Amino acid sequence: MKLQGTATLHADRERVFAALTDPGVLSRCIPGCESLDLIGEDSYKMTVSAGVGAIRGRYDGQVTLTELVRPDGYVMNARGAGAAGTVDATCRIDLTDDGEQTQLAYSADATVGGPVAGVGQRMISAVAKRMAGQFFSAVDDELTGARAPLRPAAAAPSAAAGDGRTVPRGETTYLPAPRRRELLPPDARPVLLAGVGGAVIALLGAAVGGWLARRGRN
Repeated sequence: MKLQGTATLHADRERVFAALTDPGVLSRCIPGCESLDLIGEDSYKMTVSAGVGAIRGRYDGQVTLTELVRPDGYVMNARGAGAAGTVDATCRIDLTDDGEQTQLAYSADATVGGPVAGVGQRMISAVAKRMAGQFFSAVDDELTGARAPLRPAAAAPSAAAGDGRTVPRGETTYLPAPRRRELLPPDARPVLLAGVGGAVIALLGAAVGGWLARRGRN
C-alpha cells in the first residue's frame, strides 16, 4: 500500500523538524498512543490502541529514524503487531520553505497483514490519507501554541510511570497528555498503527503517523 500527500505547517523548517522528531509532541498527536519509549539513538518503541471498524486492538511497535538531514527531512521505518494484524512501513518526510511556513511532503509504503488486511486496501488508504491530514493539523496546533507541553516520565528502575506501569532502567517513557478533543475518527486509527510520517502516518509509528518518535535535538 502506497500513500503520499502534502501538508502546510505554520512555522519554519527548523521548528517543524524539531516537532516531528519530538517524542512528546508525537505522543500527544497520535490518537490512541498509550506510551512511547526511547530504546536507542533515533529508535523508539510504542503502544497504540487502534483499529479499523470492528477490528480493534492494541499494537506494540518499533520505529527507527534514518537519513536525518536537519531541517530537510528524514526516513522512518516502522513495524507494529497486535491482535488485529501487523504493519511494516517506510515513510519519507521532506520539508521545504514557503515564506514563513513550511511545506511537508510525505511518501509511505506499507504492508498490512492479519485481520485488518481484510478491510480492503482502498478503505485503509482512504482512512490513512484522512488521518494524515488530521495528524498534521494536530502538529500544527503544537507549533502555533494551541497545546500544552508534555512532561516526560523519569526513567528509573522500578519507578512508576504514572499509570501503574514501571519504567525499565535505561528507557525514557513519554506519556500522552489528556486530549481536549478526539483528533481522528475511530475508523481512522489503523493508519496510525503504521506510523507513517505523520508518525505519521504510525500505523504507517505502526502504526503509519503512530510510530514516529525521536528525541528533539538542539
